[in-house]
Amino acid sequence: MELEYNPKISNREIKMKTNKTLLTVIAALLIIGALAGCNKKKAASGNDQSAEVAALAKQLNEMQAKLEAAEKANAAPEEVAKLESAVAEIAKQETAAEQKQEAAKTATGTTPAATTATPAASQSVATTTSAPAASTSTSSGGFQMSGTTLTKYTGTSTSVTIPNNVTKIGDIAFAQNRNITSVTIPDSVTSIGDAAFEYCASLTSVSIGNGVSSIGGAAFMNCSKLTSVTIPNSVTRIGAYAFSGTGITSVNIPSGVTRIEGFAFAGTRLTSVNIPSGVTSIENGAFRRSSLTSVNIPNSVTSIGEEAFLCDNLTRVTFQGTIPSSGIATGNSRGDGKSFIGDLRDKYLAGGPGTYTRPGRIGDTWTSESDIWTKQ
Repeated sequence: MELEYNPKISNREIKMKTNKTLLTVIAALLIIGALAGCNKKKAASGNDQSAEVAALAKQLNEMQAKLEAAEKANAAPEEVAKLESAVAEIAKQETAAEQKQEAAKTATGTTPAATTATPAASQSVATTTSAPAASTSTSSGGFQMSGTTLTKYTGTSTSVTIPNNVTKIGDIAFAQNRNITSVTIPDSVTSIGDAAFEYCASLTSVSIGNGVSSIGGAAFMNCSKLTSVTIPNSVTRIGAYAFSGTGITSVNIPSGVTRIEGFAFAGTRLTSVNIPSGVTSIENGAFRRSSLTSVNIPNSVTSIGEEAFLCDNLTRVTFQGTIPSSGIATGNSRGDGKSFIGDLRDKYLAGGPGTYTRPGRIGDTWTSESDIWTKQ
């Protein structure tokens, strides 16, 4: 620190000015230290929340594995129902933890930065604080927006029409909303985010606009009262678990879709489905435990994943083309993990394209012939 010499100023005054300058420097350093400490606390909080999300994700995977094991073992309905409730509760907790984590990230990202100017001998230390970055978030009618993305709906309406200025429905925007019964999505929307409407328990009707090209993973998962949906031809992607656990009974998959992602329609009440000729891959569990009774597999399909058609009521399958043996899951020695119930894989590989049927169960009774497939 340099002090300009002035013979008119006494030593006592020089000491006073020096002390004053030192005090302001110390004060500035204390402010910087306090802000740094605040950032460290926020970072630590963010790490804690990340750990919480990871722990809940692990619990969810473990509970889902228990549920699948119970279903495979034909466990008592009350036991399966108990496990399903546990899965739903953990998923709810995981969603809440993810929301907290996002809030923490936002808070940390807008922490003001402090800077200090180099002090002159006769000046006090200047401390400036940069203003937080301007936020583009807006809220109107319960629609929280970030630019043209709808990030959260906090309204109380049961029938919701999304505004025409929305181009994307963000992840978990409506998740666990138990009030809404119907949603109208305009043509301006191009994508529906992951878990956007997950666990909307009262949702019975959805109108998807013709501009939507992507439906995210778990977008409508466990909307149990949703019994019908029309997927527009503009859609080219239906994410994993997108309609899993819904009450839909039939669906037409658009011609632009090339993959039916894992568990997309698992656990639904689907009795019929139209799989377009552009589909090449039907992934693990795609229609697992749905109510399908028959299905037509186009000649474009080259692979069918594990338990893709593990459906108790499926008794008629038509193969229009040839799928290599490596493209149909064989399962393990106990028969778990096969693409189809029974011996359909072996019969198809031996018999080629055509229609195959099996007796299935009679009422609640299964016989040794129930899972034996025959080419028609």
